[in-house]
Amino acid sequence: MTDPRTTEYERKKDRERAYYEDRRRDGIVARVLHSRAFFDVPRIESNYAFAKREMARFVSGKLGGKKAGRLLLAPCGGGGDVEFLGTFAEEIHGIDLSPVAVARCPPSIKVKVGDILDSGYAGESFDLVASTLFFHHLGKVGFDPFLEEFRRVMKKGGGIVILEPSLWYPLNLVTRPLKKLFGNPFGEVEDEGPFSPHLLLRALRRTGFVNVTMRPASFSHCAFYTPVAKAVNRITRPWLGSPRMAYLSWMALFWAEKG
Repeated sequence: MTDPRTTEYERKKDRERAYYEDRRRDGIVARVLHSRAFFDVPRIESNYAFAKREMARFVSGKLGGKKAGRLLLAPCGGGGDVEFLGTFAEEIHGIDLSPVAVARCPPSIKVKVGDILDSGYAGESFDLVASTLFFHHLGKVGFDPFLEEFRRVMKKGGGIVILEPSLWYPLNLVTRPLKKLFGNPFGEVEDEGPFSPHLLLRALRRTGFVNVTMRPASFSHCAFYTPVAKAVNRITRPWLGSPRMAYLSWMALFWAEKG
């Protein structure tokens, strides 16, 4: 019998492909919000980069200065996470649904186009897995099937790091209602969005991971202008070590190990 979660995932992939293949922005609100005043790509990338640098510090601390043998980036996108995690492994692999994204990956990554739920990797292949900004796309599908596959391909004692937005970030009180009010101007798939961190913590434990922890990665936001973002990052830096504050962060980090 077909797993309904897998069926929903297939439908979701089709919806996301359709959106990303059609980049037209219909409507005055969508066009305004995609103008540089609101949607400046370098500014957005800079804000995400802060969170990913914190991810690198987090992983470095967990590895205790050691280097992992094989790292899997799943999904790998265009390979941007290599800039932040590439020094932590001798060999880097990546998998992504998008052939366009995979083609952009640097030659230092061994990449393949594929589905994470049917990765084709042998069991216990990787010492470290990194999954950034992926699970918030899986609200209806559920986290467990993906975590089970990640755990399957991980070596015993290996670690997984996950970076995701938190539902309880205070600015969401404004941005989420605006999304509905203006008819989803950024074209998010309907079940895409931040989630409560405890859902992922529970799923990690439920699927057999051990030493599950979390901490904040950033209290800024992708839309913040650079001076504002720098000020927020400076003020909130003392909170980055607090697991409880991860609930109120824009981006939260998760770590777990295969026992």
